[in-house]
Amino acid sequence: MVSYQQKQFQLFEKIEEKFKKGENPSTIVESLSDYASDSRICLTSVVFPPREIQQAIISKVIKPLKNADNRLYYYLPNSFHLTIQNIKSIANPPNFTNEEIEKVKKVLQSVVPRYKSFEFNIKGIFELPTSLSLRAYSDEILKYLVLELREELKNVGVYDNKKYASSEIFFGNISICRFTETPNNSFFEEEKKLKDVRIGKLKVAKISLITTNSVCHPGKTNIIEEFNLHL
Repeated sequence: MVSYQQKQFQLFEKIEEKFKKGENPSTIVESLSDYASDSRICLTSVVFPPREIQQAIISKVIKPLKNADNRLYYYLPNSFHLTIQNIKSIANPPNFTNEEIEKVKKVLQSVVPRYKSFEFNIKGIFELPTSLSLRAYSDEILKYLVLELREELKNVGVYDNKKYASSEIFFGNISICRFTETPNNSFFEEEKKLKDVRIGKLKVAKISLITTNSVCHPGKTNIIEEFNLHL
């Protein structure tokens, strides 16, 4: 029997392959010259990794990539995150209202505490046309949590406007780099060396509802409320 993490691995591979063929299996952020000042704002629910995971990402992944090509945009420590459920994609002006935020808060308050804390195992590079991320694997708790959140958000009339590669298999990923231009050959050589990098396990104890821009820049991020899973 194929485990949920094996299904996640297969989906990561399938998405990479489809993008390389010129297909668009899921929504991605297009390249910008200046991500930090991107004024488009989204509404989303995320997990912020602890300091030790942030430091591991910087030392093991970002430093060698940045040394290879420092022209690209590299995520800042406090901007690393895993999306649990996107709610409204980036737009300027934002495409959500304060009333919708209140509805989303009530859904998260109701749903999240019913779920037991779980882990993401962060290992390997996830390559997309305009960015690099780290892959994060979990058990099926993530699937049931996301499906319930989507159903309850739909019930209150708040619809996610992103396209996803699967409606049954969900994974985590931590964006580390966005392309301001085509990376150089040294970058891609370094990326190949890092393809199977291992960062460690992240325990999900709380989920944060936030507004932020395309790179979750600390100066553009507002934490609305945080919701605890039960231990």
